[in-house]
Amino acid sequence: MPLRTLRAKLIACWVAFAAALVVATNLIAFRTALDAQFRQLQQTLMAVASTAALVIDGDLHERIPPHPSSTELPAYRSLIERLRAIRDANPAIRYVYTMVSSDVPGRWHYLGDAEEHETSFPGEPYDVTRYPAMAAGLQGPSVDPTLTVDEWGALLSGYAPIRTRDGRPVGIVGIDMSGEQVLRTQAALRRWRVAVLAIGLLAVIGLGFVLGGWLSRPLQELVQGTQRIGQGDFEYRVPIRSGDEVGRLAQSFNHMAAMLSDTLAQLREHVVSTLQTLSKAIEAKDPYTRGHSARVQHYAVKIACQMGLPQDQVEVIREMSLLHDVGKIGVKEEILNKPSKLTPEEFEHIKRHPDLGYKILEPLKLPKEALDIIWCHHERLNGQGYPRGLQEDQIPLAVGIVAVADTFDAMTGHRPYRPTPLTFAEAMDELRRHSGSHFMPTVVEALAALLRQEGKLAV
Repeated sequence: MPLRTLRAKLIACWVAFAAALVVATNLIAFRTALDAQFRQLQQTLMAVASTAALVIDGDLHERIPPHPSSTELPAYRSLIERLRAIRDANPAIRYVYTMVSSDVPGRWHYLGDAEEHETSFPGEPYDVTRYPAMAAGLQGPSVDPTLTVDEWGALLSGYAPIRTRDGRPVGIVGIDMSGEQVLRTQAALRRWRVAVLAIGLLAVIGLGFVLGGWLSRPLQELVQGTQRIGQGDFEYRVPIRSGDEVGRLAQSFNHMAAMLSDTLAQLREHVVSTLQTLSKAIEAKDPYTRGHSARVQHYAVKIACQMGLPQDQVEVIREMSLLHDVGKIGVKEEILNKPSKLTPEEFEHIKRHPDLGYKILEPLKLPKEALDIIWCHHERLNGQGYPRGLQEDQIPLAVGIVAVADTFDAMTGHRPYRPTPLTFAEAMDELRRHSGSHFMPTVVEALAALLRQEGKLAV
């Protein structure tokens, strides 16, 4: 009897300890997962706000007085059209508006609103002390620390400074993004937390009598899964080694991770879609470059397939080649659309667009090979490219493919500095002339082979 009593006490202590560990692991895992999801939404919103601020002309914005009569000004109408274009580019965006500060501390004024008279009017005062992130938006991109749930729904707001050509902040653009999807995901995760907790407790009690020693390994794997998700690795899955209670606990954990991964993928797709729309809007203003990004994507994907690249690399090239010039959102329109040759100062300004594109997309936590296409497509093998001066093996193959596709389309298309485009044969001669110094020889020859197969280049 004493031996049985001691065994019962040991089992009871183990069950109590393991149950507390499961409860703690459960709470930490879900709290960490929810916090990680919200941080990702904040980073996404900050990227959207920064991009929207680049689209707005700060000098035009400064000329609009914060007064109801401004609604009759052409500059105000132009501002409203820009704000509506930003709102309509992403279905997750609910409201877009701009504000300016005043001489009274803590009091700002609305200036432009995509909804116009339905919500606010120029000059309407607003107490920014209620939202410190809004006031901080005049200095740099910022975002509210929590969701706001009111009669307008669940919203998360981000802000970015609107700057003039000389860099002065003259107001902020505010982006209110819907948080309904986040609330639904959080509610679903809470329900799963209860289920996972119940399964975990049952597993501890059942296995504590028979397989107590075997529980340490799966529990350690769950803790590791919690840490991996907390570090942002939403693709990590806990190994399922059995079909018992512990296996079902791991399965439920993996289901939670999959839900988070899907939600973040949807948010990322929304932002990429918005950037593609804004990039096309900038491109459409110049008749010489209209459709350029789509043609670069066409050539780059075909070259990648011609060279036998794996499908996952082809998909990265397909997505990022369409965005390779997204940084031109921050380039002055008069330079983009200039019909004559650029001055050295203007060329230095336009050379900033790879860096701008990288900074716009970096908060999305895209893979390095995806960001390299945006950042490095003007690098050259001889080290004389920009913005980083990379050379030879420092330039990834995917970047080399997009660089050749970009240059080929530029040479065979109309440009203000070259009214007559080159023929395919002339463009290929030019690429081969710079093969090995500017462009990767294997990529140049892959394009030549592709054009011959399509009958667009003599054999």
